[in-house]
Amino acid sequence: MTFNQRTVVITGAAGKIGRALAKEFAAFGVKLFLTDIDMDKLNQFAGELSASGADVHTYFMDVTQSASISSASANILADAGHVDILVNNAGCWPKGTAIETSEEDWENIINLNLHSVFRLSRIFGIEMKKQKYGRIINLSSIAGICGLPGRCAYSVAKAAVIMLTKTMAMELAKDGITVNSVSPGLIQNDHVPSNGTWLGYTGIGDDVAKAIVFLAADESGYITGIDMPVDGGRILGPLNPVFKG
Repeated sequence: MTFNQRTVVITGAAGKIGRALAKEFAAFGVKLFLTDIDMDKLNQFAGELSASGADVHTYFMDVTQSASISSASANILADAGHVDILVNNAGCWPKGTAIETSEEDWENIINLNLHSVFRLSRIFGIEMKKQKYGRIINLSSIAGICGLPGRCAYSVAKAAVIMLTKTMAMELAKDGITVNSVSPGLIQNDHVPSNGTWLGYTGIGDDVAKAIVFLAADESGYITGIDMPVDGGRILGPLNPVFKG
């Protein structure tokens, strides 16, 4: 895969998938502009990346707050000069059924997992339009495809992320910008046996990172508007003991 002097912004970069993403992009020489709400954790990770030769910059960003997004984005653009790739990775998946979830919690979950994607895509999308090039990759979830009982607001937010991705892909195609999403299944620290996937084991952050980096590469310019599940076949259908091996 080719990245011709590219820059990437990754939100939630101190988390499991965010760390795997940063390492994968760094391996291809992409300049890293990383954001998170936990600066101690982020800066420690950035130090490890720098020691391995990565060009990395860190910024505090609370993706639930418009002012924080605007401030951090302005600083990133001033430092980077241009942003080629945006990965909307920040999010969380709190528990709560539709009946149990309070209106306040509902709004907070939607704000974190959906509104942040809109806000960041809008800011950096405007800049990408000027340069007639860009890659936006949004983190959805298989919960946004088939639902996840007990995590109602999260499922709704992630379903909306997929539709936002498709709509933006159509709106920005003429400007040389592709917009795609990736929907992870169960992601853990190691590949461990699982009866919940057809492949028979859980995923790790690297599995998601490789899919995202593929969609961000120069060679993937003819792919836009897709949602790519990275779930070991979890959503294909109920496991059939005859075929699961």
